[in-house]
Amino acid sequence: MQRGLVFFAAIAGAVAFLVMQIFFIVDQTQQALILRLGENQRFANVGTTGSPGLYVKVPFIESTVTFDKRNLGFTLTEQPIIASDQENLIVDAFVRWRIVDPLRFYQAAGTQDRGVERLETFTQSALRRVLGGATSNDIISRRAPLMRAIREDLNREAATELGVNIIDVRIRQADLPQQTQQRVFERMRTEREQVAAGIRARGEEQATRIRADADRQVTIIQASAREQGEATRGRGDAERARIFARAYGRNPEFAAFYRSLQAYERALPAGTPMVIPPDSDFFRYMRDRNGR
Repeated sequence: MQRGLVFFAAIAGAVAFLVMQIFFIVDQTQQALILRLGENQRFANVGTTGSPGLYVKVPFIESTVTFDKRNLGFTLTEQPIIASDQENLIVDAFVRWRIVDPLRFYQAAGTQDRGVERLETFTQSALRRVLGGATSNDIISRRAPLMRAIREDLNREAATELGVNIIDVRIRQADLPQQTQQRVFERMRTEREQVAAGIRARGEEQATRIRADADRQVTIIQASAREQGEATRGRGDAERARIFARAYGRNPEFAAFYRSLQAYERALPAGTPMVIPPDSDFFRYMRDRNGR
């Protein structure tokens, strides 16, 4: 009885082992290569046409290699970079990537960990190529175009060599070595002060030009206004003289009388003492209403 149970257990174990050698499951987060004696035969859940699920392989002849299908990432530890202005910087970066050609990835790296190691090497080279052509000021303060350039540079090498797609590259920090920070900060401050002085000088120049133009416009407007005022007053005086002349021509006697009254008003303000003979011609209208 006991020997029979052992026999059946052995048979069940052999069947289970055979089933495990024939069937395998590919998760939706994975993609697999089915290899026959080390040569790729087919894919499982690769690209947009594949699907996860249960797959079959020839036992003992075919084997499987699985890779992650999701977006992956790694952090590149601090790297020394020499900028184009010969300043030393310490840079670390974060890379997001995805395996898009698992066969090429397998042929180039073998395993996913080995592929990450090669990607780190490629990333170091891309960082040195791109950041080595930029100034330390650009690396510290204007990173967005540099990160795009690093991603494009890394993608060209990674896609060809490993069959992966670089989704994003982020420079997490770019710091100066402690021994050079103060010197570089002083230089950066001096450069910014020079830029600010240049901007202020251009502003003063524009302000002077604007004020001069405004003064010129004021002068022109005032001269034009004076000219128009003089012309208007001239026309008014002419019209006044014409009206007076016409009025005086209608009644010369009244006109003479009116002019004498005006002369009295202007010549004899209140409290003005005068010594004039009463028969003076100036007071002829005081003696006679006709001024005779």
